Amino acid sequence: MNINFYDYFNYSLSEDKLPHAFLIESNNINVTKDNIINHLFEKKLINNLDYQKNLNLILIEPDGKEIKSQDIQTLQERFSTLPVYNKYNVYVIKNAEKLNKSSANKLLKFLEEPGINIIGILLFDYNSDVLETIRSRCQYFLIKEQNLSADLENDISDLMDFINGTRNFNKEIDFKKKYSKFQRNALIFVFESMLNESEKLLDSSCYNIINVSKNINLIDKILRLLKSNVNIDLVLDIFFIELR
Repeated sequence: MNINFYDYFNYSLSEDKLPHAFLIESNNINVTKDNIINHLFEKKLINNLDYQKNLNLILIEPDGKEIKSQDIQTLQERFSTLPVYNKYNVYVIKNAEKLNKSSANKLLKFLEEPGINIIGILLFDYNSDVLETIRSRCQYFLIKEQNLSADLENDISDLMDFINGTRNFNKEIDFKKKYSKFQRNALIFVFESMLNESEKLLDSSCYNIINVSKNINLIDKILRLLKSNVNIDLVLDIFFIELR
């Protein structure tokens, strides 16, 4: 299917004819997952970008090498009743190609007898595959994401140098001007990458561990604000003020 997923989703939503399940093949599942959750938020299908704070959204990810049947069982139990605060209950399965035999069979029964007002979004890795019986019960789309990690690598490096080195006020102004124009998911990607890099520094004797720990706490705070849809300019102000 060559139709854009988001165009199709928006049209189906406007016509109140959303399919009960989508199967999406992606070359970057993490980015696609974040973009879809952002889209669900923009369309007011969930209340918060932090999926853990949404009663009507479940994200299922592999536990190690596979997705276990207990995860699907929990999904079925959670969504056995109609949503209370939203129109739809939504579940997102990341790396659906890692469903084991038992979990795939449980999910198949869920797809064969879809509940009222339930939307499933199954993401699987590019050039991987899922059971044909599951594929046949979903609307299939292919999404090819831009490589955010390559595009933003220099930005992450510059920010890491800034927070761990000498902080120049003019550089801070330049950062704020630049990052205020970023889309929210790209900015979340930058700060999540910074968090990962900062956590690695805890094992290095070349850095002040107290300062690194403070930076980690601040970055974690900024991520929570971004995922709660706080104004980006305000979030950046908080970040640079608390760095001083």
